[in-house]
Amino acid sequence: MAQELKIVDTRHPAVLVGMSDWELWRKTYAGGLEYRNAYLKQFSQREDTIEFNARKEITPIPTFAKAALNDIRNAIFQRMRDILRRGGSPMYQQAINGLDGGVDRYGSTMNAFLGMKVLTDLLVMGRVGIYVDAPIAPDVTTLAEVPATQPYLYQYAVEDILNWKMAGPDHPSQFQAILLRDTTLEFDQRTLLPSTTGQRYRLMWIDEDTGNVMLQFYSLEGNQIDHEGLPSTEPIKLELKQIPFVMLDITDSLLKDVSYYQIALLNLVSSDVNYALKANFTFLVEQRDMRATGAHLKRPATAEGTASTGGQGAADEDIRVGTMHGRAYDKGMNPPAFINPSAEPLNASLQLQAKLENDIRKLINLAVQNIGTRISADSKEFDNQGLEAGLSFIGLVLENAERQVAHYWAAYEERDSKRRQVATVKYPDRYSLKTDADRVKEAEQLQGLMTAVPGRLIKKELGKLIVAALLAGKVDLDTLERIEKEIDVSKYTTSDPDTIIAAVEAGLVGEQVGSVALGFEDDEYMKARADHAERIKRIAESQGAVSGAAPDANPAARGVKDLAVDVQGGKMEKAESRETDLQPTTRRRTRGKGKRNRRKTNAD
Repeated sequence: MAQELKIVDTRHPAVLVGMSDWELWRKTYAGGLEYRNAYLKQFSQREDTIEFNARKEITPIPTFAKAALNDIRNAIFQRMRDILRRGGSPMYQQAINGLDGGVDRYGSTMNAFLGMKVLTDLLVMGRVGIYVDAPIAPDVTTLAEVPATQPYLYQYAVEDILNWKMAGPDHPSQFQAILLRDTTLEFDQRTLLPSTTGQRYRLMWIDEDTGNVMLQFYSLEGNQIDHEGLPSTEPIKLELKQIPFVMLDITDSLLKDVSYYQIALLNLVSSDVNYALKANFTFLVEQRDMRATGAHLKRPATAEGTASTGGQGAADEDIRVGTMHGRAYDKGMNPPAFINPSAEPLNASLQLQAKLENDIRKLINLAVQNIGTRISADSKEFDNQGLEAGLSFIGLVLENAERQVAHYWAAYEERDSKRRQVATVKYPDRYSLKTDADRVKEAEQLQGLMTAVPGRLIKKELGKLIVAALLAGKVDLDTLERIEKEIDVSKYTTSDPDTIIAAVEAGLVGEQVGSVALGFEDDEYMKARADHAERIKRIAESQGAVSGAAPDANPAARGVKDLAVDVQGGKMEKAESRETDLQPTTRRRTRGKGKRNRRKTNAD
């Protein structure tokens, strides 16, 4: 008779499919000695165990997959400051800001809990869980006597989410039943310090009669226990209508493909380092006539006057080299020389390593892009295709999870669903991995197109693209929309100072538009006009007083070009002053060289 399967031994089909790769993904991201010991392979035909252990001790541990994944995580994490969380109870608002123990009883803000714990595990493993819990209320007679307790969050790794059944679409709960594995600490009774860890199982389900959430703990052997580990067959009834568990899922780990690339890179680096340390040495070679060696030949006498047979043995004798020691070689032979192994194999291996490093980053980005293909068309309104769409999809997964967390949090605080204060959560719509240098380069390319295409509308649209290239992902969406509206209502399509000043001087545009286009206030051009008139007057009066001419006599020559009919009047007056036709002498009417130029001429 087949043995009945225990509840704690059941597993969801999705768990059975992916669990074979979980350890690989964990160790690939964690790195360290454990990763090196697990995936560094021994060359069975080329080295023994002692040589392998020596090579393992000097093997660097590559973490390029971790670095590439962290770039994805940080691109999302840096936008978390723009998350809008409005409403909710005062207790919820204090908790998400890290007050009164924070959201996890360790002082974490909601951003820190999601970004540092949940998001990292989601990208590494592809699935992670959040459980919303609260202290067990004491037995009281009325609801009014129930003390207000603050809920808190903790995370479940994918290895601990064992089995589940989704509820129907008409049911308020996401899950009908779920089986989880808890890891608990056991404390020493004398020192009160943790001494070891223990595990238990947590089964939760919706009671079909009451609609309440039921909770039952199990030991590792599958026996029913209570929350203190004592035998108990009575499940705990929670005053909840929904299982307070949120499962975030992006289908696959971002390390699914690159983990094997990093194993190849680990072994390749290990082989190269071992070669560079042990085999990359020069050695001395001498040409010899093999006919002059052999066991039948007598060797030269030693310093003691003895000799030994065995010419072949002479080939392996120690040789003294250096500046104080010479070597004799046969007539017609090449002199002894040092040679070294070719660097070509090592260079080829280094090039392969560089390719694998680049491929790891490309595959991580490609995995994010593949995730983005599952995003809906509506949510792509403010997203570009490809990588940014994948980042936005991950952001939507986090947003949906946090909304459920806010709902379960409110359910713990208030049993009456009509009186609950559920917070509203809104995540940014756009994420980006571009560096500031990439943003500036893209904006400069778009700016060059603005002067190459005709039409005011297309210039304004290119201006919006420049704004998106520089600010998308750095400011909130409302700010971007206000900037775009300013571009739409503006009466100009450029803010280049050289272009605007040249257009104003040429009379192609008015002073007001030119002033506003440069970023000044609407009426600033009037103040500038008055200041300009005063400046012209002062220049004309001072120049006229010095030269003895009237202020309006050839204004261009007096430094007041704004009042001149001919702006070249200064040059013409200067040329006339040098004419000698009407002068009593033909001597040049220009000053000679300065003292510095005269000294230079004399020196020459």
